[in-house]
Amino acid sequence: MIVIPSSSSLKNGLSILHQVPEGHVGVYWRGGALLNAITAPGFHLKLPLITHYEPVQVTLQTDQVRDIPCGTKGGVMINFEKIEVVNRLHKDYVYDTLLNYGVQYDNTWIYDKIHHEINQFCSSHSLQQVYIDVFDQIDEKMKDALQGDCTRYAPGIEILSVRVTKPTIPESIRRNFEQMEEERTKVLIAVEKQRVVEKEAETNKKMAISEAEKLANVSKILMEQKLMEKDSARKQEEIENHMYMAREKSLADADFYRLTRESEANKLKLTPQFLELKFIEAIADNTKIFFGEKIPNMVLDQRLLGNFLQQDFSGISPLLNLSTERIISRGLKMYVVESKGGAIVCMLLALFFLGTWPAVMTLLERRGRLPQHTYLDYSITNLLAAVIIALTFGEIGKGTSDSPNFFTQLAQDNWPSVLFAMAGGLVLSIGNLSTQYAWAFVGLSVTEVVTSSITVVIGTTMNYYLDDKINNAAILFPGVGCFLVAVCLGSCVHASNAADNKEKLKSLPSDYKATGISTSKETLTNDGVRENDVENGSGSAEIAKAGTAGYLIELENRRAIKVFGKSTLIGLGITFFAGICFSLFSPAFNLATNDQWHTLKEGVPHLSVYTSFFYFSVSCFVIAIILNIIFLYHPVLNLPKSSLKAYLSDWNGRGWAFLAGFLCGFGNGLQFMGGEAAGYAAADAVQALPLVSTFWGILLFGEYRKSSRRTYALLCSMLCMFVVAVGVLMASSGHRK
Repeated sequence: MIVIPSSSSLKNGLSILHQVPEGHVGVYWRGGALLNAITAPGFHLKLPLITHYEPVQVTLQTDQVRDIPCGTKGGVMINFEKIEVVNRLHKDYVYDTLLNYGVQYDNTWIYDKIHHEINQFCSSHSLQQVYIDVFDQIDEKMKDALQGDCTRYAPGIEILSVRVTKPTIPESIRRNFEQMEEERTKVLIAVEKQRVVEKEAETNKKMAISEAEKLANVSKILMEQKLMEKDSARKQEEIENHMYMAREKSLADADFYRLTRESEANKLKLTPQFLELKFIEAIADNTKIFFGEKIPNMVLDQRLLGNFLQQDFSGISPLLNLSTERIISRGLKMYVVESKGGAIVCMLLALFFLGTWPAVMTLLERRGRLPQHTYLDYSITNLLAAVIIALTFGEIGKGTSDSPNFFTQLAQDNWPSVLFAMAGGLVLSIGNLSTQYAWAFVGLSVTEVVTSSITVVIGTTMNYYLDDKINNAAILFPGVGCFLVAVCLGSCVHASNAADNKEKLKSLPSDYKATGISTSKETLTNDGVRENDVENGSGSAEIAKAGTAGYLIELENRRAIKVFGKSTLIGLGITFFAGICFSLFSPAFNLATNDQWHTLKEGVPHLSVYTSFFYFSVSCFVIAIILNIIFLYHPVLNLPKSSLKAYLSDWNGRGWAFLAGFLCGFGNGLQFMGGEAAGYAAADAVQALPLVSTFWGILLFGEYRKSSRRTYALLCSMLCMFVVAVGVLMASSGHRK
């Protein structure tokens, strides 16, 4: 039933608060008139005594119509014990349906309608048809008949299905049907047995025929095989006979020809020259050697010897002396990379070193160590790496007037080239110092991508023209274009990752955000230890998984440079400034080693790579010491103040900073050694160090962990573009004359 009645009409009339069950709607009458207000499930209010309501079901319901008698076409009375009708009243048609047919609308359109349709169906069919032949169609016919009338007169009622049970027929007729079915089954069984026997006989026949055909075919194939074997053996014997006859004939002809030619040659050998040769060979084969002032007399025919013993062999000694001098000279020459393969090896090593040291520096900054302390330590070993290269490679072998050794060049009048080298070191030191702060704002990957790409776009173009276009421009500048595309992709990666981080932070509770981020200035104790240092365990933050919002909060609490609340435009501005600085150091070093502007005096040799790198690193060291000592007492970006005493006492992470300095120093030296051999424009391929830096950023720092698919797609595109750019730039390598 659709309607769920109330406990009593009196209680329904007196109640003010009433409940409409789930799956029902509330319908109201006021003074006997149906109201058009329909209420949803839940508690509602109504006027007592005046307003009456009933809950009406609007979900699926099953109405069971029982005991439906009907007469068949032949006059036999049968009875359908139960017919189930699954229906539903649509919520939007509740008012119209109840207005037209009342609350008991299903009596009209389901109960009464089923009686009518069943009788109509039975009166037009025989008992055989109703009970057996078309019984499976009654469900659909009833459903279609009910739905058709409901759609026309009560569109809110939906008939989903009708289930009709088997009707009850008179016992005598039922027994007749059972006997008929039993006899029909016997007939079917007999027919099926007959078919089985026929099929078995047919199968046996086919099997016998198939077996006979198989034996015949096998016999035929075996006979043909034997015939073919005999025929092949006959042909093989014929071929062997022909081969034997041809070989014997060839041997006989060859012996005849050899003997004929030998006899002719013997006649021609009987000449004075041949006899003289045999005479000399016989003397040379003598195994006796005589020592002393007087050799025993020998009977020699001077006509046969001629002037053989009087030949002059004086030219052998000068040739040996000249070859020895060349070997010694080459062994003592100062070592310089000259081959294209050696240059590429230097570039690949430089790519690894220059891509690794930023990851080490970022690790220290994220652990809370001040960048001023880290950069001072880094500058010391960076200079030490240049000194090691100058004292080893720069002093190997013997210097020449065109290529003097390291100590020799220190005393020469080559100050214009020295100034160029020091200018390159100046801009590189400022660029490296700027990236220290950019890493905190935009991350290791984006910083290295943008700065490296700007370096390639500007620096590579300048080096191409400074090196007198020794690189293949058709290959070089498409590589530069790939780096430009990498810049755009790098910016998109940063924007997408920043948006992902914002979404992660939004998911944190407000109280955690309020207490989890500390943006206040901190101070350093005399021991160089930062107060409230989460990295050392004095804070209360728990370790969170990389890529989560909690991880971002904890990272912000323990890192040296606080970036929450600051615009990322500051970080991007610092990054682009560092990229401009990086784009100038390589052309300046190129001018220092090759003097394209002819600033040196006549007769003064060019600076070697090792001497230029020494002056380059000295300039880096001096400017780094000056700026970082200033930043100790006057820090930027809300960093805490420090002092020389605090720096000297701060041994936390100093070994890592020393390692970063060595990696950067040796990486720059290898880059310049490769650039001097294959062109500095091609050496800018090492600016693909974001490939290495991004690997360390993901592995060590969890960058891009739990980011969106868009961020991952952009990151993969950026790295692929870098791989293409590196391959293209290295393919453009030339050879400096």
